[in-house]
Amino acid sequence: MKKQFIFIIFSFLAIFTCRGQEALGLNPELNITTSNFPVLDGSESTSPLRLILMCKLLGYDYEWQYSPFIQRQEDAPRYVEPNYTCDEETRRDLLLNRLLNNNTHGAFVNLIDDKVDIIITARSISRDEKVYAEEQGVTLLEQPIARDALTFMVNAKNPVSNLSIDQIHDIYMGKVANWSEVGGLDCVMKPYVRNRNSGSQEKFETMVMDGLTIADFPEMQIGRTMMSPYYQLEDDTAGIAFSPFYYYKVMVDSKKVRAVGVDGVEMTKENVMNGTYPYTSKVYTAVRSDIDKSSVAYKLFEFLTSDAGQAIVDESGYVPLNAYTGVRMTESEAFELSYSDHTLTIISLNLPKRLEIYDLEGRKVFESAVLSCDVQIPEGLRGMHVVYLLQGDGSLCAKKIVF
Repeated sequence: MKKQFIFIIFSFLAIFTCRGQEALGLNPELNITTSNFPVLDGSESTSPLRLILMCKLLGYDYEWQYSPFIQRQEDAPRYVEPNYTCDEETRRDLLLNRLLNNNTHGAFVNLIDDKVDIIITARSISRDEKVYAEEQGVTLLEQPIARDALTFMVNAKNPVSNLSIDQIHDIYMGKVANWSEVGGLDCVMKPYVRNRNSGSQEKFETMVMDGLTIADFPEMQIGRTMMSPYYQLEDDTAGIAFSPFYYYKVMVDSKKVRAVGVDGVEMTKENVMNGTYPYTSKVYTAVRSDIDKSSVAYKLFEFLTSDAGQAIVDESGYVPLNAYTGVRMTESEAFELSYSDHTLTIISLNLPKRLEIYDLEGRKVFESAVLSCDVQIPEGLRGMHVVYLLQGDGSLCAKKIVF
């Protein structure tokens, strides 16, 4: 019995202790060690996820901390500090050679140039990066691993709490120039943007503006770092800017800057989960398409969408792909919904098997088997909800509707 106990203790230590370059982590089925850990790059906003992923795979604990280089802690973004148990040489190798942080555009360029093995970024490949990849004769494999959103922010003293999609378009096209035009104070607006090819700027141009002409803004209103919008808005009650929701809520959580709702939907994690916030987006991982499918990097690429990988995504503070339902959701164009007199009508060639309705807090408020195209809905439901339809093939589609 004593020998068995000692064996268990030593087995436990073998998993959690890093000995030079040969330590196995918490997921030995991936066969990832400190010596073969892939070169991992990505966006600044995905840095916590990448560090937590490394810690979970190699068996390190970690802590959330504030930057010691910023005097006022309330102004400092939080970061993940691993508690390394390996020797100094191994630690330096991980930090300098394997855990890179070249931001979104730099990470994609490095992957295309075959300087890194795998990346985790706040967006998919951009238009400019696609052109560069084609010039190099390279194609990438990408897949979403988490959900995020693009947050519009104002100074905390700005009384405006909500903007419509059209109002956001008009602000950034230069058609609306005074806050009084959207229910605010009588002062000239100062819209801030990010530099070209940054993760948030690319999302803004493609997801929000979607081909609309963006006004030319002075150089002082173009932020070069992730913290630029926050520093600009802290003392500017006339400003408006945007940032990934994860960076806004998990990494910064500033009391001087406040998110505004869009089209009557608050900017909350619950509304990212249930899909009601208009500017929800995805976080991606990518590898080169010519990657060795037996490599550790490719195994990690696949691992990130597994149940264990999604648990790490959740632990990092991101919204997992399968939040609430356990099924990956797609926005379907194959059906429409109409509502009248407590009857929800499903307009589709193929009826789904089951229907579920969630409120904006992510709570399930109704469910029913679908026996016909008309489903009776309880009288108490009011306002915007999300309707999930389970299809016969096991997929799940989502639609927003106002009751």
